[in-house]
Amino acid sequence: MNPSKQKKQYLSIIVALRGLAALAVCMFHFTKEFVNEDGMVRDIFRNGWMGVEVFFVISGFVIPFSLLGTSFGFRHYFKFMKKRFLRIEPAYLISVLIVVVLSYVASQIPGFAGEPYKVSIGLLLQHVGYLVEFFNNTWLNPVYWTLEIEFHFYVIIGLLIALWNLKKRWLIITSIIGLLVLSFINQDVIAFFKYTDIFVLGILTAFYKKEQLDLKPYIAALLIVSFVVYNSHGVIISVLTLIAAALISFASSYGNVKSLIFLGNISYSLYLLHVPIGGKIINLSKRLDLSEPSKYGVILVALGFSIFVAWLFYKYIEKPSHQWAKKVTFN
Repeated sequence: MNPSKQKKQYLSIIVALRGLAALAVCMFHFTKEFVNEDGMVRDIFRNGWMGVEVFFVISGFVIPFSLLGTSFGFRHYFKFMKKRFLRIEPAYLISVLIVVVLSYVASQIPGFAGEPYKVSIGLLLQHVGYLVEFFNNTWLNPVYWTLEIEFHFYVIIGLLIALWNLKKRWLIITSIIGLLVLSFINQDVIAFFKYTDIFVLGILTAFYKKEQLDLKPYIAALLIVSFVVYNSHGVIISVLTLIAAALISFASSYGNVKSLIFLGNISYSLYLLHVPIGGKIINLSKRLDLSEPSKYGVILVALGFSIFVAWLFYKYIEKPSHQWAKKVTFN
């Protein structure tokens, strides 16, 4: 297969998976504590939060896939971190500002119950440095904790790929085993440790797709790591993350599923904004005495408006940051 066509196919699969994962997380938050606990809609999306684990598999794949077999080395590490910063940080920081502004405005609306909204400079600085958990504080947006996990992954994966490209294979193998061992350590120390095994599924998949790992060893390693995931996270997450890795490895292109490709393209923006945008719509509607069917209508409005705002955010905030990141090269 033509390499460019092959890469496009992998990216289509990944984008589609991102779209599904983002949608699942949105619906989990929108239905949680809103619709009937025993209803079918709540049952369908009860485990939607597991879309986060799919994101971790994808992250574990994407970065190694882009760096393996290139000239990337330790001398490029800080450029790599700069590239990730430009790709992720602008949208994140602006979303923090949006969360603060909307939360304040919501607290001024008649019928608001609770303490006046306020946020300290210290807490904002902790968000900038992904240090909220280290100060035992609460994230301003409940999805932000995953960005801290991703940040820790970026710090580590750049070093691992530099080792691999230097042909220090025994070091990279030892490091991957070390990541699996970390998943057994007390996660109260650093939350990232809890998810290292899931990231390894993506890393192994990148090694296989870049022909750094043969099929049989890849499948064997995938099954072993899936057992580790099962031990740490349970059977559902183990199966879900294994399926995600298998789809990236073996599934045909999802390029014709335009709705999923659209959602996948805006998935990061949607992930950042669905709680402050759609969640606010849900919370405001809780002040009304709504029937169960009316609640479903509110959910559709919340989802639709969240997607619309996420699309605008992607177009004017996230997409330009992609262009900035592309200008950082490892030549």
